[in-house]
Amino acid sequence: MQPLNAKGRFDITTRPLTPRRKMLLVLSAGILAFGLGLWLNFEFIPNRIEPPAIAGIFLVPPKPVEDFTLIDQNGQQFNKERWRGKWTFLYFGYTFCPDVCPLALLELNKTQKILAQENLDQNNAYLLISVDPDRDTPERLGQYAAYFNPRFQGATGTPEQLAGLARQFGVYYKIPDAPEGNYTVDHSSTVMLIDPQIRLRAVFTDDKPEIMAADFRKILEYDAAYNK
Repeated sequence: MQPLNAKGRFDITTRPLTPRRKMLLVLSAGILAFGLGLWLNFEFIPNRIEPPAIAGIFLVPPKPVEDFTLIDQNGQQFNKERWRGKWTFLYFGYTFCPDVCPLALLELNKTQKILAQENLDQNNAYLLISVDPDRDTPERLGQYAAYFNPRFQGATGTPEQLAGLARQFGVYYKIPDAPEGNYTVDHSSTVMLIDPQIRLRAVFTDDKPEIMAADFRKILEYDAAYNK
């Protein structure tokens, strides 16, 4: 039995701190800390918001874009800072593409119009990056992009610059070893989404305008909820 102090109460300060009590205190502190961590995680960390289910790949966390340098359709230097503060729909292709690129840009044009009707296009950009710099001059690239939509812009670069940027985004393309005449370039065909913080946020694998617009809407809603 514990001794009584002068006021007739149990004096817990006089109890010896045995090895067993030390162990229990350490375990109790550990359990408390673990429980507090779980509570903080579920109560305060926005990661518990479910990522949107899109017809493609939504990156969690987003992938920051590394530095790069290209030339835009006006012959001006183009780097990643041009993407800051806006949502950018990005497509790698080339102007002499006979089928895949025109179809993809037509669908992206329809997507832009849907977003404009829903007031979701105020802060968007649309960029075609040509992987065929030998034929796609800045002037030709600008005319080609604008043909599909006045909002569309173009950029290209040296083979080394393009190869480095394509690796960042996992884009495949292959120019013939000895290109002659009206050659074709094998390349992947996906629309990617860069967020206002210059990060790869999503890869759209279904370019149907209604689906892409709906997926973008989901991403905006997620971003707004996540950043509350």
